[in-house]
Amino acid sequence: MSTVYEVLQRARLDQRIDLATVATRTKIKPKYLQAIEAGDRKSLPGAFFYKSFVHQYATFLGVDTRAIDAEIDRVLSADAPPSLPQAAEQRAVKLSSRPRTARKFFSFAAFVLILVACVGIDGWWHESRAVAREKIESRAPVVENATRRRAPSVVAAAPAAAGSKVELALTATEETWISASSDGTPVFSGLLEANQTKTIEGKEFAKLRVGNAAGLEVRWNGKPLGPLGAPGQVRDLAFTSDKFRFVSPPNQSE
Repeated sequence: MSTVYEVLQRARLDQRIDLATVATRTKIKPKYLQAIEAGDRKSLPGAFFYKSFVHQYATFLGVDTRAIDAEIDRVLSADAPPSLPQAAEQRAVKLSSRPRTARKFFSFAAFVLILVACVGIDGWWHESRAVAREKIESRAPVVENATRRRAPSVVAAAPAAAGSKVELALTATEETWISASSDGTPVFSGLLEANQTKTIEGKEFAKLRVGNAAGLEVRWNGKPLGPLGAPGQVRDLAFTSDKFRFVSPPNQSE
């Protein structure tokens, strides 16, 4: 059975398309396309980007994305790290060959180190989530209050309200993957380089998924939203002409 990268490379060569053309059309860097065709997953930013890039590449070439996505899920599942009990058994086998006194000492020391590390990681994780939540909550009322203050003028100018629309001006402050749709129709999916911009328009609503929340600035109908989240955080947002909200992203295999 052919691998994913063999299928994509053969499809590209059969259509006589070079990597530069693919990169221009999909907004995926040539080095990432070369890594995909070489089966070199380590050269890509991570599992999320690997799966997204392969899906976009297959869509551009007209390859069956369902079969490609299923194979990617299988490969990523096979790469999952072993469970902690198995790692503990391996350490126990190595320590069993040492003298009993040394074995007890190192076992106790390892337990203490693991406990301290877990406590530190847990504290950092909760603190970062609390900070991100405070930023989001502190900004949300500002947007809501601004909308309420403008409400009387919108009601008074009925023709203007009837022609309202959604406009998103996106500016990447660092390399960021985004996927956007307008009125239910996908309009863009790919990477934005630092300082690169993109405009999304919708008659009734628009949706946006960001792969690096800290790396994107959004102006919604001319109003800046501020930070969307932490570095590397995946966020989903929904916009209408008079409000926006964060929505929970679907579960993904990392």
